[in-house]
Amino acid sequence: MSSAPRSSWPAWAATKPVVLNQSGLKEYQNCQRLYGWRRVAGLEPVGRRSAPEIGTAVHAGLAVVHAPNGTLEAALEATTSKLEERIGPGGAFEDKSGDESKEIATKVLSDYVAFWGGREDVWKPLNQEVQFIIEIQPGWAERVYYNAEPYFGTGTAEDPYVLRPPLPKTGVFLRGRLDNLSIHAGALWIVDYKTAGRMDPRDLLKYEMDTQLTAYIYGVSKQLSEQHGEPVRIEGAIIDLLVKTKVSQFAREKYTRAEAELVEFENEFVEIGARLREQHLRVDAGEDWKVVFPKSTEHCFRYGTCPMRDLCLHDTPIRRALYNPKSPDYVDEAWAELTEKWQKENA
Repeated sequence: MSSAPRSSWPAWAATKPVVLNQSGLKEYQNCQRLYGWRRVAGLEPVGRRSAPEIGTAVHAGLAVVHAPNGTLEAALEATTSKLEERIGPGGAFEDKSGDESKEIATKVLSDYVAFWGGREDVWKPLNQEVQFIIEIQPGWAERVYYNAEPYFGTGTAEDPYVLRPPLPKTGVFLRGRLDNLSIHAGALWIVDYKTAGRMDPRDLLKYEMDTQLTAYIYGVSKQLSEQHGEPVRIEGAIIDLLVKTKVSQFAREKYTRAEAELVEFENEFVEIGARLREQHLRVDAGEDWKVVFPKSTEHCFRYGTCPMRDLCLHDTPIRRALYNPKSPDYVDEAWAELTEKWQKENA
């Protein structure tokens, strides 16, 4: 079946919900086929690789370290418990044993406390988990950051103020959550812990334009602004880097986003969301999802070997049986809820 241009879709399709979190956006940009295996075919690998799971466990420990009256002992226990939970009954990850993974995680956490422990924290955690589901609407950032009032002047004596037009309904939603909202230098900042296998200056330079940080800053700012009924601005993000080398290394850097960058993010995110919505509509209309979501072979070995590569080589029922059905996550749940609401409104 040939692809129909976006302009030919019926009017009702223009705002059909599309939901992305920052990791889903990154996955889609890296390889649309990988996104499709998870979000369209509904498959995921059986095993887990150690690197992201060690990172998750260290995050759990760091949350304890930075909590009021947090101790290293309690943090190590939280880290170990999180790894045991993630390992599951098999007792090992795909590439490392459970014991080896615990050793790496607890070492880097202990080294972190020894390195930073004698210094005063540059931020004060609010110990508040923030979840957000917000519609990306071009014009919001400019309106909130440049002029918080809902009116703007025309410059004429007869009509000094005119009500601003409503923001556009795009149907493109950003879903996210973080637990490191903190106070730094009298402002709100996001603290994002990152674990890495090597110290590379480029790993920090990339955050100057990193979409994940922009999405977090934009999403939390808009969510809190809507909750409080007034502009709430997230000043920026602090990257707290832990490098899991033989001799652990650490770095902290601050990154901000100017208003113009958030305006650019709105437009880019909505454009990507519109493309993604069209692709899902084409699949719903009967097109082969693999044609609609092409693969990027440059990504196959970028972070080790892609867990879905075997299926890209030969998609057979036997190979599919080696994968698990994807469990609904918080993005799937939000997408289903918003779609149900949208269907009722457009019935």
